[in-house]
Amino acid sequence: MGETRMHCRFVWGKLFLDRPATLAVASTITVIAGIAHAAPLNFTNEGVARGVAFRLGFNYAQTGAGNMLADLDNDGDLDIVIAGGLGGVFGVYENDGTGNFTDRSADVGFAPLVCTGVTAADYDNDGDLDVYVSGWFSPCRLYRNDGNFSFTDVATEAGVDLDAPSEAAAWGDYNQDGWLDIYQTVRTFTDGVEIQNRLFHNNGDGTFTDVATQLGVEAPGDPSFVPTFFDFDRDGDDDIYIGTDKGSDVFAPFLHNKLYRNNGDGTFYNATYDAGAEAYIFCMGIAVGDLNFDGQFDLYLTNIMQGNLLYMQNGDATYSDQTSAAGMESFLVGWGTVFADFDNDTFLDNYVCNIEGANRLYRGKDISQWPLADEAAEAGVDVIWDTYCVSVGDIDGDNDLDMLVGNTNRRVNLFINNSSDAATNNWVRLNVEGSQLNRYAIGACVEVEAGGKTQTHEVRSGTNFKSHNELTLHYGLADAEVISEVRLFFGGGLIRTLHNMPINQEWTLYTADRLGDPDNDGMISVDEIRQAMLVRTGQGVTLAPGTEIFDMDGDFDIDSKDIQMMGLGVLSPSRR
Repeated sequence: MGETRMHCRFVWGKLFLDRPATLAVASTITVIAGIAHAAPLNFTNEGVARGVAFRLGFNYAQTGAGNMLADLDNDGDLDIVIAGGLGGVFGVYENDGTGNFTDRSADVGFAPLVCTGVTAADYDNDGDLDVYVSGWFSPCRLYRNDGNFSFTDVATEAGVDLDAPSEAAAWGDYNQDGWLDIYQTVRTFTDGVEIQNRLFHNNGDGTFTDVATQLGVEAPGDPSFVPTFFDFDRDGDDDIYIGTDKGSDVFAPFLHNKLYRNNGDGTFYNATYDAGAEAYIFCMGIAVGDLNFDGQFDLYLTNIMQGNLLYMQNGDATYSDQTSAAGMESFLVGWGTVFADFDNDTFLDNYVCNIEGANRLYRGKDISQWPLADEAAEAGVDVIWDTYCVSVGDIDGDNDLDMLVGNTNRRVNLFINNSSDAATNNWVRLNVEGSQLNRYAIGACVEVEAGGKTQTHEVRSGTNFKSHNELTLHYGLADAEVISEVRLFFGGGLIRTLHNMPINQEWTLYTADRLGDPDNDGMISVDEIRQAMLVRTGQGVTLAPGTEIFDMDGDFDIDSKDIQMMGLGVLSPSRR
């Protein structure tokens, strides 16, 4: 009934021989049988079959190397970047639109590097995603996207070529000037290096300036592992949460996670203790998501052996430990982790990467039915070999979420979601688009109200552990047939409300200053009004995806009211 595996590894410079681990399949099935799900989750590892046969190297020294799912060529599908190959090489793969890939590694311009993290963001606001790479005792790199899978390293001229034991990075617009900034963690005091975390402020001219110490967010003395920007207090600006290694309330009470709350004017307040978010653990990965539909973001934090932590927001800007209630302690050596709705049933599932033990997949359900059960084995994603990093996105365009999971001395795992529940449940996918600045709307929060629940997701760049998820927001809707309201929060507060959004579609949400302006020149021209009239549906007739930019009032038709708002005045359909 079980399976025994043994192998050796280097962790933090030491050689370990794994003790045998027996997988208790029978007991797992007993637990799973009590869960009221129509069918188990089901994934297949299709990396080689789909053209992604990338082999990672022996990357224990930097505790794993990141991976990325991002649309690098603006063709509407997810491409792949994987760090940590043999000799420090990168794997870069172009998606053909069906989830099959062409290897572009040799011609993109990524030089070999002992890499830790990878993230994507449009730092220069030219409309495409650039790639930032954290180096391990090697200068970090910023690859400017020049189009057609061609990149140029501009880190030195940009001022972000930090040479340190750098770990993960995250992007956010902390001062809301429209230019994305970088928070880079450093595992301070590794090999005696005293360099601290950096907050690289984007100057808007292709250069960055470190303001971490000036703003008091450098986490002095901490061996920091992973940061994330997220709107902790839902006040419309980016706060910073940092996972710290070596934390212990007994032996090292000065080492713990940090929460820097944004004051709204580009300055920060250390709200760690006020929020109860200190987490005295060996924090490696951070997953952020709203598990109980209250509009507040909860945190799942991986740890080493002593148990992971689930912090639930209490609704008053404080957290409480609900790990035991959720059954998510894990008690393995945890690293990357992510929340995602893999079966489109509205409940966020959680994937955890481990070394010295199988990966876990906690199937989400209503908190009244907790604890959750680990269904990784049944789903086919219980990777036994050591994994550090995970990225999530719809790789093959079938409207469910797949996973890219790193490995060590093995090929990467490309897990394609074949879950029957995901295929039968309803869903909606949302892309948020800004205007001239912060075009990918990093930091935007979107609330979707359907089926008596409100789901809240946020556009983030750099999360989990050293990795990058797709920027499209994915919402499972279960059997809900109507989305009554969608609310877009961006740049300081609520900026748009939309009604009666059709389900089972991928829509683009535009900021108010972008509506009616397809060429994005900041004004609505006569030609653009003519374009709107050509696709006008009339009142109550649902528009087609791709024409949302002309829906000025957010009711998913294009009628005379929209034309009037674009500037022509009242125009009935009979006068076209």
